[in-house]
Formats: sequence, C-alpha cells, structure tokens
Amino acid sequence: MRASLFRRPSWPLVLLFGSLGATAIAALEAHRTVRSQRALAEHALRDYASFASWSYQQHLRETMSAAIREALGAVNHGDNMHTSPRIPDASEVPHYLPWDDGCSCHKPRLGPIPAAFFGFTLGADTLGLALNVSPHPEDGWLVQRPREPAAIPATLANDREERRWVSDTLTAQIRAGVRSEWRYNVVAGEWRGQPRLLAYTLMPMTTGDTVVYGATYTPTMFASLLGGILDRDGVLPESFTRDRRNREVVTISVTDARGRALYESSPGVEWRFDATSTLPVSFGALQVRAQIRPALAGEIIIGGLPKSRLPFLLALLGLSAALGVVAVMQLRREEELSTQRARFVSGVSHELRTPLAQIRLYLETLRLGRFRTDAQRERSLEQIDRETRRLAHLVENVLRFSRRGTPAPDDARRERVDVASEVRDVTSEFALLAAARRATISVDVRSQPHVVMVPGTLRQILINLLDNAVKYGPPEQTVRVTVEGDGRAARLEVLDEGPGIPSSEREEVFQPFRRGRAAASSGAGGSGIGLTIVREIVAAHGGVVAVADSQRGARIVVELPDVGVTAGAPEGISRVPSPATT
Repeated sequence: MRASLFRRPSWPLVLLFGSLGATAIAALEAHRTVRSQRALAEHALRDYASFASWSYQQHLRETMSAAIREALGAVNHGDNMHTSPRIPDASEVPHYLPWDDGCSCHKPRLGPIPAAFFGFTLGADTLGLALNVSPHPEDGWLVQRPREPAAIPATLANDREERRWVSDTLTAQIRAGVRSEWRYNVVAGEWRGQPRLLAYTLMPMTTGDTVVYGATYTPTMFASLLGGILDRDGVLPESFTRDRRNREVVTISVTDARGRALYESSPGVEWRFDATSTLPVSFGALQVRAQIRPALAGEIIIGGLPKSRLPFLLALLGLSAALGVVAVMQLRREEELSTQRARFVSGVSHELRTPLAQIRLYLETLRLGRFRTDAQRERSLEQIDRETRRLAHLVENVLRFSRRGTPAPDDARRERVDVASEVRDVTSEFALLAAARRATISVDVRSQPHVVMVPGTLRQILINLLDNAVKYGPPEQTVRVTVEGDGRAARLEVLDEGPGIPSSEREEVFQPFRRGRAAASSGAGGSGIGLTIVREIVAAHGGVVAVADSQRGARIVVELPDVGVTAGAPEGISRVPSPATT
C-alpha cells in the first residue's frame, strides 16, 4: 500500500509537500536575514565599544601621566644626571606636593594621594621610606617631623619582605631594559594576593649609581582615579551619550596584565559586545575593557537589535510539518480504506456469486429434467436450500454491517433467550453448510443459561463463528461448540481444528476488513466483517468476545450476562452429523 502511495502521488500530496518545502525555505531565509542583521548590529556595538575603550585609555594615560609627574617630578632630571653630592632622601619627596590650606597638609591636585614614597639605590639592599602620619591619610599628606615616631604605621614600614619585594620587582624590570617614553613607569603587581600599584622614576648619578624614586598607591585610591575618569566630560561624545552620564551608557573594567581586576564600573555585568585595549608597558600594561550597555542598544542602533524569530519559525515549520504528517496519514488512511472497500466488494461479490451459481445450476438441471429419481431431486433441493441459507446469511451480515452506528428499529425489543436451545437450532440448520466442507459440529451443553437479547442476534453470532470455523478449518474437522453458565455469565465457545490465530493478531481480526495471515493465505473467500459484527452485537448486549488460548485451532469465547440457569443436570455432548454422513 505504501509503495502504491508513492508510485501514484496525488496532487494534494504534491501540493502539500511543495507548500511544506516553501515554508521551510521561507523560514530559513527569514532566519538568515535576521542573523545577518543581528551580526551587523553586533558589529556596530563592538565598534562603539572599541571607541569607548580607546577613548577611556587615552584619558587614563593623560591622568596617570599628570598624577605621577606631580608626585615624582621633583626628583626627575629628564635626560640630565644628578650632579650634587647630596642625594635627596625619600622622606623629602612629599614636601614637593602642593600645600593645601584647607587641611594644612600636602595634597596632590592631579591624582590620588600616594600611600607611601620610597627610594633606593639600584643594587642596594636598603629602601628609604616617606610615611604619611596624617590621622586621615585619604584626605592629605602630613610629613613626619624629625625625631617624631610615625603616628600611623605604614605597610612598607612594618614588612621587610614587602620592601624587598618592591626593590626586587623594580630592579628586575629596570635591568630587563624596560624603557619609558615619558621617563616614568607604572608597575601593576601582586603581593600576597592583593594588587600593588607602583610608580617610579630613575635619577642617574654622575658617580655611576642610579637612584630609584617611587610611590605606592592603595587599590582603593587607584580605583578612585579610574572611576573619576569615567565621570569626566569628553570621554564619550555628547551625541553618543545624549545627556546621559557615561556610566549610564558604557561599562568599563580595568585589569592588570594577568587579568586581576583593578576597577569595575558595574560588577557582575554580562559581557557580550565588548572591546579591549591595552596600555603600554610603561603604564603597567593595564587592559581596558568596555562595552555599550545592552539596554541602550535599541537607542544606539536604529531599530534596535533584531530579535531572533527562530522559535516562531521553528513553531511554524513544526506546525506545517504536523499538518503535513496528518494529511499524509489521512491520504494513506483513505487509500487503505479504498483498498479495503475494494477487497470487501470483491469478497462479497465472490461470496454472492458462488451460491447463486450453485442455485442456478441446480434449478436449470431440475428444469431440464435431468434428475430421474426422487433421491436425486431431493438432494438437489437440499443443495439449493443450503446455498440459499448461505446467501441469506451473507446478506444479513452486509445489512448488519451497513447499519453500524445506527440503532436498529428492534433494539428496544429484547427477549429472554435459552442459549442451549438456540445453539441446538442454529447448529442443526448450519449442518447443511458444514457438509460442503465435510465438517462435523459437536455441541456440548454443560448448563442451560438464559440471556436477554434482540431476537435473532444470538443466531447471527453463532452463524458467523461457525462460518469462520468451517471456512478456515481443514476438511473433515470437528467444530466443537460449548455452552455453559455460572449464574453471572453465559459462556459460548467455538473451537475449530484450523491453523489458529496467533496472539499478535487476536485483536486485529475483530477490525473491519481484517483477516489473519493464515486466513488470507488459505485461499478461502471472505468479506472480513464477520467477527466485527460479532463484537458489536456482543458489546451492545453488555458482553465480551475474545480469542482464547488453544493447543490447536482457533478458540473464540463469547460471554454474555446470564439472567438465570435452568435447574437440572447438564446435558452431555451431542453430535450434529452432516447430511453427507447420514
């Protein structure tokens, strides 16, 4: 059937698959267009982020240059050598910071307040310090007076290992040949898991020594410098910010060369369309990462970031595919029903043609007077009667099947039926039909249950079961019919000696136009509606019918509600002989 469906595709099926393919192509093209537009928008956002990173980096370089020159410029001689025999002490460097009358202290105007100043001769083991003795070092710098102990201990003053780390770190960098185009250097290092910012400059001596002067900054003070740059005007053009603060438009992160965070304008932000620029080594090789806030992408990019239509397109494509599958299933179902109807018509035609041909043959023989004896004429009449019964049974089945789903006019009129008596009458009538296959029907009445049914329906059930048993069983078999009841259910069982029905087909044989493989391969005709009618009649009367296990042959069991068992001993097995054997 599947092969025929694909060999002869119908136009609706062709159009269906064509529309499904067109939908898939349209969905793919729409998705590709959205992806292209989104890639262009993301590229534009990264370009904006790249500009923001570059602009911030330039302002950072200018700010760091001004702050460090202000802090260490007094001991920087440019390209000249220090000629005085007196070498300035590190404690003298803070005196060159601008004086602030407001705090009565030294306070830088161009950058953060250093945590400490230091100085040492390159290659020496000692390091001089200038400590801030202000009770509020974040407000300004107070120089330690002579013979006065430091009021606020400094880290470098208390930790010899840290002072040695400062000396060794700067010595290693200087001897490695690191040079600066602006005569100062910044080192972003790490000491015991904490970031350390060092700025230094060199004072070459005429004696051949080199003195290193520098300043240290706490992470907090340096972060204030980094954050202050973001709050300045000019970092981003006004046409870009549109009267917003820089922080509302751009996100900035500054890290050292190893990726350790020094400043984050928005901690925990998700980085998507960002750009990074790196400062020169003389500025600590700091890395500036920037991105435009995603919430503002719709205002910066005309039309905003194109939203992905993939879920909608997939849903549309899935719906189209589902409709296609349903349509294909319907077409296959329609062709299957068409094939079943053709088989049914062919089977019914064969079933009708055979008894009609027999009836016509015997009638023509009788009309021509070819039967000379009374016995021959009687036998021919019996044959006509048998074929007439078969024809009536087939017509009755077809009519019953055609009324499926429509209540019969006599469904409301039900009568009490003696199952055992009805079985004897039906098997006696069916003996003529069984004789055609030289079959014998054996009836075993173990009790006499009674049921309430529409008149004639029990007879139709039994005739269908006997017809299948005789038709698909071997010649000269014995079909056994058993009747019994237990007060709750009347049980009718028909067992033949045919090939039987495998468990995989026991439900399928009750479907319309379906026959088991053994029945189909036997060559015997059939309409495929007998067991369907049996199940519908039984179900309409509150019973069940099923194929039961059997060592040999097909065993069909029908159970109907029992309305009473006649008292008396069960009757034994009675055998209904075929006329051919009497």
